[in-house]
Amino acid sequence: MAKPTPEQLAKINQLARVPLTEDEAYVFPAKLVGDQIIPRRFYRLTPNFLRKMAVQAREGVSLLLDHSWANMGVMTIPLGRTFDSRLQMDGDELALYADHYMKLGQEVGDIKIDQIAEGIDAGTIFDTSIGFTVTSQTCSICGQEYFGGNCPHIRGREYDSKLCTVDINDGDLMENSLVFDGAYPGAGVVGMSNTSELQSAIKCEALSEDAKSLPSGGRVFYSFSGKSGLDGFVLQQDTNNEAETQAKGDDTVTDEQKAALAGAQTQATALAAANNVLGQIRAALSVENDTDILSKLTSLSAQAADGVTYKVKITEQACGAGVRALGEAFNVEAMKTALSHLPVSEIEKIGATYETQAQAALGGGGRHTQGDDVNLPEGALNGTPPTNSQNDGGEKTPEQLKALAREEARAALKNTGRGNLLKEDK
Repeated sequence: MAKPTPEQLAKINQLARVPLTEDEAYVFPAKLVGDQIIPRRFYRLTPNFLRKMAVQAREGVSLLLDHSWANMGVMTIPLGRTFDSRLQMDGDELALYADHYMKLGQEVGDIKIDQIAEGIDAGTIFDTSIGFTVTSQTCSICGQEYFGGNCPHIRGREYDSKLCTVDINDGDLMENSLVFDGAYPGAGVVGMSNTSELQSAIKCEALSEDAKSLPSGGRVFYSFSGKSGLDGFVLQQDTNNEAETQAKGDDTVTDEQKAALAGAQTQATALAAANNVLGQIRAALSVENDTDILSKLTSLSAQAADGVTYKVKITEQACGAGVRALGEAFNVEAMKTALSHLPVSEIEKIGATYETQAQAALGGGGRHTQGDDVNLPEGALNGTPPTNSQNDGGEKTPEQLKALAREEARAALKNTGRGNLLKEDK
């Protein structure tokens, strides 16, 4: 039996109403789904939806057996729950994984949790399949809603060498089920690493494979199976929980409607391109929803304005130091132009170099001699004015030091290829 680590047990007990011990909790990880096309079904979950599912799996969704909620009249009680999740790249696939836990010693109906755990350990229970709701599913060709919209394309067919798929963009993760044959390649138990309410009195109507319209107010529930494929059910919202109407097939689209759809194709293509750009913007800004883009841009604009102000400030400081170091020979405008193309860190380094040269040029920072003579000058005791015997040609006047520093700075600029920043000597 796979016991939880201390970190896992802490996460589990954030969900459990009565804390579990490591001997009571059985844990196992499983791959739920990824962003690849479902074979033979031509559905694909988008990265945005996977990210939302990851959050919901971390909050905890039900662990069931064989999508029991979808079997009419069968009572559905979860066997366990997810408590953690992660997204990772498996080659070129973005895949969602989740950690599950069950309480050992329990019996759910006539099912013993210990027997399920033993089957997982033995490898005889291994495939999994998710159940989820969908609120947005668009055509990969035109970007319009595939069901109930004006999309003229059929999934699984190619248009200008591009395969049409139904891209599931949003919805909610309901549950993960242990099944005998999952539909999504690779989904299932992997190496050992508020409970959902009962769906009682739910009336579901099977969704036609080729349906292009949905009943008003209907929500679609899907489950995957390798044998039966992707099964869809329409949940009716009326007070009697009765099915309102039967999903209509593609043959309800008239020739007049098809002609109108063809006329709107250019607009649909533009919309698909816009949606693609929005997706790239969301990824670049690290936001989940379109509504977050504006606030993120506002925040970045404020930061950018602060950065521009700071760059102007340190550029002025660097040029001021350059003038103090080189005097009239320093070409301020040329230097500002050169610094405008550099990052802030480089401007700070250049400014510090000029400041050091300016300190030397202006005689700041201490005494400039070539040694000291502690003896009194000749004639100092008899009143004779002393001569500058300590100078001996080694001590330089401030004017000489300033001139020397300027020459050194000019030479440094020329040696580094920045001689153009010096004004011409008149």
